[in-house]
Amino acid sequence: MQSHHLVAYFSPAGSTRLVAETIRLRLAHHGHAATMIDLGKRNVPLREKLAPLVGKPCCLWIGSPVYCDHAVPVVSDFLAGLPSGLGGHGVAFVTWGGVTSGLALPELAQQLRAKGFIPVAAAKVLAVHSSLWQSPRPLGMGHPNGGDLALVERMVEAVVNNLANGSVQPLAQSALEYLSPALRADAAGKSLALAKASMPPLAADEQRCSRCGECALACPVAAIVLDPFPRIGAACVVCMQCVRVCPEEAFPYNAQAVAERIAAMAARSDEAKETAVFY
Repeated sequence: MQSHHLVAYFSPAGSTRLVAETIRLRLAHHGHAATMIDLGKRNVPLREKLAPLVGKPCCLWIGSPVYCDHAVPVVSDFLAGLPSGLGGHGVAFVTWGGVTSGLALPELAQQLRAKGFIPVAAAKVLAVHSSLWQSPRPLGMGHPNGGDLALVERMVEAVVNNLANGSVQPLAQSALEYLSPALRADAAGKSLALAKASMPPLAADEQRCSRCGECALACPVAAIVLDPFPRIGAACVVCMQCVRVCPEEAFPYNAQAVAERIAAMAARSDEAKETAVFY
């Protein structure tokens, strides 16, 4: 029986969306339609999209950028909230900006197992670092490139072929334990919540803000309301899309300090700065 393919992803900066679209196109090349769910879009009718898949063999492709060495909470929350009756096989993919991919892949694989999906493949795709849009030479510059996406296509080919001929094998959790012990320990002590707690509150300068609402429209988690100036709520994932799109540059952002901090973290990381697929 042919599996139904579901590709769910969160992609504020666009890199994870590019990988998700590459997966969709490669599946289509083999005659497989995929249900696409952009977790950054508001009012996505998840129940309606998922209901036809209940009780049927399903292959879930789940994608996230790496934030603070983990998948974004939006993605983890989506997996945790999947309805009973879904199950089958799963593929986790993440995009990372050249510091470390952290524990995102092994944690997503564990979540897939917990929801009844057998992980059969995974990918960590190098991408331009989303916090360095003002840098002339950001980490991950030029990625994902054609070579990165070709690796993703090969992974899709392997999954499709193995599902078709019944030779699909579970991906060993040990395959995703590629970080050095030092990086694993460092990642285990990080979280988006801890990072947010250590940062000054993100807020617009009311002297510069024109209350245009572009930041609220750009926010992928609907964390911003105008009251009458932007107010950022607890749902914020610090993707910085509000900072990027603001025409008045009303959100203070020290690009040089951010670049220096990220460069220092990258220098301490011994993870190879490249895309890798596992299957």
